[in-house]
Amino acid sequence: MLAAPSSPMSLAPDATPMLVAAGTVAAPPGLLDALAQVPDPRDRRGVRFKLVTLLAVGVCAMTCAGHNSLTAIAEWVRRLDQDVLARLGCPFDPFAGRFRAPGERTLRDVFARVDPGALTAAGFARLATLAGTPADALGPDGVREREQRRAHRAAIRASEQPPPRRQAFAVDGKCLRGAVRADGSRAFIITAVRHGDTLTAALREIGAKTNEIPAFAPLLDAVDDSDLAGAVVTVDALHAQKEHARYVVEDRRAHYLLSVKNNQPTLARQLRALPWRDVPILHRSRDRGHGREEVREVKVCSVDGLMFPHAWQVVRIHRKRRRMGTKRWQTETVYAVTDLSAHQAGAAEIAAWARGHWIIENTVHWTKDVTFAEDASQVRRHRTPAVMSALRDLARGALHRAGWANIASGRRAHTRPETILDLHGIP
Repeated sequence: MLAAPSSPMSLAPDATPMLVAAGTVAAPPGLLDALAQVPDPRDRRGVRFKLVTLLAVGVCAMTCAGHNSLTAIAEWVRRLDQDVLARLGCPFDPFAGRFRAPGERTLRDVFARVDPGALTAAGFARLATLAGTPADALGPDGVREREQRRAHRAAIRASEQPPPRRQAFAVDGKCLRGAVRADGSRAFIITAVRHGDTLTAALREIGAKTNEIPAFAPLLDAVDDSDLAGAVVTVDALHAQKEHARYVVEDRRAHYLLSVKNNQPTLARQLRALPWRDVPILHRSRDRGHGREEVREVKVCSVDGLMFPHAWQVVRIHRKRRRMGTKRWQTETVYAVTDLSAHQAGAAEIAAWARGHWIIENTVHWTKDVTFAEDASQVRRHRTPAVMSALRDLARGALHRAGWANIASGRRAHTRPETILDLHGIP
């Protein structure tokens, strides 16, 4: 069943917090409040450090540059002053007269057992309530003239095309290359990232003897109906599965934009055989950046009888790229299908969703690999690789919401523990 054009949408990423009384605004929850929702897998007997404290230590240490491993996290918390340990909720030792810091073994034992999906959901629930600051390369405190001009040009381009009317979530898998298990297999995760603000809404670890496809529906099950209903789920060709399309539309009352390649040969032949020469170009864009130029031409046509559940429109995107200073163009043509009809989504919106999908690769995964050294991490015990990835997402999301477009620069700016705790709303 297709959703109506007026399908309920989630709040905008920069929405103002809910008013609780006349003239008062509810303060957004702090990191400790959010992490308190994560179930503690430990037996209550013998527990010395609260789970919320250990998770908060991981997020706060990850926020500081250079603290990418469990050893570095343990070193960071060991150097903290007593007042900072108290703010994190560390236990007080009456015999020593000091607040105790958790050791590396404690962190390893707990991170190996925590549910990474619950951790991600708790963090997303908090970050989504924060009023976002316009992101800048130098963060919220400084803007170079060149960055101002670039932001101004981007604002002009954005004003020429209205923003998409629906929220969108990109779903993609990732191999944690350094996390090699004892049997030689690598750890994989699959994540759902919200377009626009790049917040990770859901994360799920993929078992050693399976792949991304069975994890698709369980991953989106972790996203609240209020966020997903009426939104668009964008995925690559691996997930162009009929069961996935039915799940998104029928079970979650959302919409899909699925890339189609030769893993669906019958559907791919159908799309290529359509009379595209008779279809006009409905959207064209040209962008320059990072030493290259790219031109995109989008054609969209409505179809009837396509051999795919709920499919209503077919999209053809023709891309041309060239290195600046050269004359040779590289071309690529990709196809996609969506259940949205023409009055529910225009060509410009579909083009924005198709391009926005790659934010999960070009921004989220790239930042975690390069800035947080995720691929270099060799932790492999039980759930630890996925939990560490979730902690990186929470640190990255907090910096981005605070106005840091360059996450590496944001981490370098947060060297003082007190500043880090203030960033995460820890009183």
